[in-house]
Amino acid sequence: MRAARVNVGVADDELTAGRSSDAPPPQAPARPADAVARSRLRKVWLPIPLLLLLLDVTFPLWFWRIPKLSGPSADYGYQFLIDVRQLSSAPAADTPSVLAVGSSVAGAFDPGQVEGLLRSGQGAAPVDVHRLLLPGIKPSDLRLFFATDGAALRPDVAVLLLNPLDFLNPSFERDLKPQVRYVLPPWETLRERSAFIPTISGKLDLALASASNLYRYRKLIRSSLEDHGQLLLRWLRGRSPTRGYGWYADGFTQQDFGLPVAGDAVDLEYYVHPEWLRQRGQVTMQFATARGPLARKTETRPGWKRVQLALPSGHGPQLDVSADSAWSPRAAGIEDSPRLVGVQLRTVPGDADHRARPPLRYPPLERDRPDELLRMHGAEGREFEERWETLLDADTEFGRRFRAYRDAKLAARDQPIDPSGEYAELERLVELLGARGTTVVLVNNPESPLMRTLYEDGPYYRSYLAFLQGLAARSPRAQFHDLRAQLPAEDFNDWHHVSYIGQIKMGPIYADLIRGVMAAQQGRGVTGEAR
Repeated sequence: MRAARVNVGVADDELTAGRSSDAPPPQAPARPADAVARSRLRKVWLPIPLLLLLLDVTFPLWFWRIPKLSGPSADYGYQFLIDVRQLSSAPAADTPSVLAVGSSVAGAFDPGQVEGLLRSGQGAAPVDVHRLLLPGIKPSDLRLFFATDGAALRPDVAVLLLNPLDFLNPSFERDLKPQVRYVLPPWETLRERSAFIPTISGKLDLALASASNLYRYRKLIRSSLEDHGQLLLRWLRGRSPTRGYGWYADGFTQQDFGLPVAGDAVDLEYYVHPEWLRQRGQVTMQFATARGPLARKTETRPGWKRVQLALPSGHGPQLDVSADSAWSPRAAGIEDSPRLVGVQLRTVPGDADHRARPPLRYPPLERDRPDELLRMHGAEGREFEERWETLLDADTEFGRRFRAYRDAKLAARDQPIDPSGEYAELERLVELLGARGTTVVLVNNPESPLMRTLYEDGPYYRSYLAFLQGLAARSPRAQFHDLRAQLPAEDFNDWHHVSYIGQIKMGPIYADLIRGVMAAQQGRGVTGEAR
């Protein structure tokens, strides 16, 4: 053992020979600063632009697969582009297609409701109904879109939903609004609309957007991140209901409801009101537990229904039921309450947890839920008018905006229209769609009588209607329908945007209109040829 220690010591002495005990250990030769910088550039910074370039080139392959989680009103431009991508997956060749298009007034057209009504009834055939809505979009913008990015969209019937504001350009609006610019192809927009973009930065913005998908769709990417962030926060803050949710004391339910269950089976009876089917055509209900979906039923006839379901082990405390729509007793003239309801339960359970929300889903179903905005809180008659006048006269952004809408229409009341500008663009749009085999239905959409009666007897409005009638008469594949007086004032949220009750009332009117157009097409043997 001693010899071993001596040998080790000798070895240590040899290693330290010729060197002071205080000398630093030997070091590798220092690398030049430029070599370190090149290495850092190659290993750290170079992959970043390469990754961005890869994401940019492959953008169409991955972004449109990410679900949009928020409702349409959260970001209308985002919703417009998502709807365009869904339209690209065309239905079967023998399925007629309908596309409703317009500015914010197109919110009166619920594509799900209209499709359900067209698919229901004796002798009804499959039909595919969609909508492209964007507040502030004008005929010139739509013509540019259908001539470029929308060239592949060839519906059998295109419903153009119009309001006189689509042809006016008040001083408080720009000819090319930012939200409209985001949905138009940037390079073609720059070439055609450069005169309407007042700044160099705006033109540079379009030039950059034409070269990069990530730049063009940066607003959508940000919205998508915000949607998913908000969903995560809801998931973290949320709690699963434990004693049922979503029904009223009289047994009617909301669109989504949950019933407490126990044991290994459930026997449920519910009533499908005939007015629900008159408003929606058909109703599809899905039944699920915490373990996943159990069943799906589509109801096409009213009356009492019964569903018996075996429950899986670990099913949780309730049966979750979700309908694809709801209906309005007020729209049916049954009650004054503006509530939306679903089925009626045969047996009403105990008190629901009214604070509870349906279990969180990914993606959530917000897009299929109506926007339950009632600016006048469900008032009717004279009470509605008083609340509206108070809101209109207020010194708020809303009041100033809608007073400006009113003033723009009244300023034009006493002069006939000039059939140039947006009117000429509408004619070009009708010609473009007609040349592709599409029947174009021009619709003068409903307008609140509180506004319409102030100017509809003047030269402007009369010449506006005459232009639309003449355009339909000149176009072999177009027709015109004037729906301006279909709704009372209380079915609007302002001068020209309907409430969800007005939307429900308009559904059967639109469906009847389209049904007549499609019957005429079938009589001529042209349905389905547009694609």
